[in-house]
Amino acid sequence: MIDVSDIASIAGAHGAPVCGAVSVDSLPERAEEIRGILPGARSVVVLAAPHSRSAIESANVQVAQYDTIHAYGEAAGASHSVALWLEGKGHKAVAVPAFIPIDMAPPKFGMQGAVDWRGAGVAAGIGGYGESGLLVNGEYGPAVRLGGVVTDASVSAGKPLSGTPCTHCMRCVEACPMGALSGGGKIDKRKCGDKIFSGGYRAWRNFLVALIEAPPEKRKELTSSQLSLDLWQNFMTGNYYYCFACQAACPVGRRT
Repeated sequence: MIDVSDIASIAGAHGAPVCGAVSVDSLPERAEEIRGILPGARSVVVLAAPHSRSAIESANVQVAQYDTIHAYGEAAGASHSVALWLEGKGHKAVAVPAFIPIDMAPPKFGMQGAVDWRGAGVAAGIGGYGESGLLVNGEYGPAVRLGGVVTDASVSAGKPLSGTPCTHCMRCVEACPMGALSGGGKIDKRKCGDKIFSGGYRAWRNFLVALIEAPPEKRKELTSSQLSLDLWQNFMTGNYYYCFACQAACPVGRRT
């Protein structure tokens, strides 16, 4: 049995100060898929890297996007380091992304990962669900990006919190510019996606269709449009998030 505190030390040294673990058997809805990644998997280690609250509260979306790239990078780097450390101990371990790359084949079409990281984090006791449906950590609130490792090692598992750090103030619901949140973790994913992924796949597909169907004299205009430039930038950075309102509105973990 590996003590999760030893893993937490590795993760913290590589940018993910929040760490917990849960047994694969405690995640029955995803257990088969998790073991498809790593046969014999026993444990899921969940890591969280914090955002800069100042960045995601900024009116400048590029600043928030840049911080998101960094936070996901920290979570990914810490996951990779933990996986290598576990391998060094003689175990099999795989860092599994919470962001891209992700399985884009049907029926998922990139909308669901192999591991439900929020659910795993709640099961591991690193946070509880907020009214927004996000995982809320006691120290950083919902302003984190998740990642983690699947391993055949037996890791000391945490327990779900008796409550949730969420204060139920409903500020996240009130802050949502699309009215996609109704509390209790309920999310209208279509409304949310129209904003947060406004420069994502759907926008790219629609742009391609418009470009193909446009008359020749219109195509040059389309390729120099704001959307074209935004899509190019998203491809270069690998990030296409455009909304941080519910994370930024939450009072939990705010230091200023």
